[in-house]
Amino acid sequence: MNTDCKLIWESYSYKLITEVVASKANVQRLITKYGIDDSGARALIDRFNEVEGALAKKDIFAYGNIDELDGAIGAVTTEREKTTKGAIIVFENNEVKVLLIRTKEASIKNGRKTKWCISYDDEDDGDVDDGEGNAFYRYLLSEDEPIIYFVISKTNNEKFSILKNKDGSYNYEEIRDKNNEETTLESILSKYKLQESIFKYVPVTNQERLRGAVEEPYDAMVYAKNVIKGRWPEAEPYIMKNASAAVAYARYVIKGRWPEAEPYIMKNVVDVSAYAAYTYAKDVIKGRWPEAEPIIMKSPEDALAYAKDVIKGRWPEAEPIIMKNPKAASGYARHIIKGRWPEAEPYIMKDPEAIYTYAIVIIKGRWPEAEPYIMKGPMDASAYAKDIIKGRWREAEPYIMKDAYAAYTYARDVIKGRWPEAERKIMKDPNANYYYKNEFNL
Repeated sequence: MNTDCKLIWESYSYKLITEVVASKANVQRLITKYGIDDSGARALIDRFNEVEGALAKKDIFAYGNIDELDGAIGAVTTEREKTTKGAIIVFENNEVKVLLIRTKEASIKNGRKTKWCISYDDEDDGDVDDGEGNAFYRYLLSEDEPIIYFVISKTNNEKFSILKNKDGSYNYEEIRDKNNEETTLESILSKYKLQESIFKYVPVTNQERLRGAVEEPYDAMVYAKNVIKGRWPEAEPYIMKNASAAVAYARYVIKGRWPEAEPYIMKNVVDVSAYAAYTYAKDVIKGRWPEAEPIIMKSPEDALAYAKDVIKGRWPEAEPIIMKNPKAASGYARHIIKGRWPEAEPYIMKDPEAIYTYAIVIIKGRWPEAEPYIMKGPMDASAYAKDIIKGRWREAEPYIMKDAYAAYTYARDVIKGRWPEAERKIMKDPNANYYYKNEFNL
């Protein structure tokens, strides 16, 4: 038996082993366990066998009740439909296949091994990402409402994406090969002997827009702002559950408070909600938001911003939290207290960058107590010597020379000449070595 036949036989054998047989015993057991009739039990067996391979529980009798089992089967079926029904074959011959892509799932599946942002799989670190996740709905919910076609070769690994706008024009910057390099529609048509009439514009449906709102609430907010130019009631239940999207929707679409969304703005992940609540208070309420202050003060940076932009003064309740973050504490002293903050100084000393800022902006001179700490940060120590000591800082030089680029800036800005003791370290870093040699004509 050759390898291909062996694999097919093993797959078939596994199917025979795992498939539920509609025997009298199994049917009766299903009737008893799930409270269904004979025909319902037989139909359930057929539905289960169709999706069994994708289910977490592969034993039809392992579910707590019929609703749990129906839900599991339905979830797999829905996901499969998104992939299969989301890719419509509009043309096919022996050399090429042209797909009209209607769902993100179909875009991911059929765009495998490409560098397209519309096919990036958020759950697969192996794909290439532009840093902002999958962009399928970012395009679909844009003003041009483009539809997407994939041209996929059957004879090699070539793939092309083509975007056509609702006005019938093409987004020529988004006609791309699999490496995400721009190409031309004419070259694709010529290579595969395709007719341009294949690429018809098929309007985006409201159901598709709402699916985009469910998966990408922020893109739905942008659609309401730029396309609808007003509220989008059907999408609001989804937008409000994303703190950042809800704040932007209130600010740019409703142009005022959005009471229904406020509980969601306050209850998400602290780092997200603190910032969202701060911006909501600043840009929408335009004043203090007492209910959200316990959330905001959990983030030192956002608490500082809230004190500066909303309270416009000291916020005593948040100070114990702000002072424990060196950069936030330095910023609070600078923007709020406008002077030294003795209680926070032990914390500020823990961060060389915060020490430098505090010394130059608040103390306006040397800060002896903090110098043992700042000298351990080479770049900040170099800047401290240049801007505050205004000369060589020999105690810190052993630390500064540990960083090639810091050593170069120290030589350039402080010594203002070559620094022989540090040159061995500088030469090991190509960038620092290049600038050092160029600075001193070596």
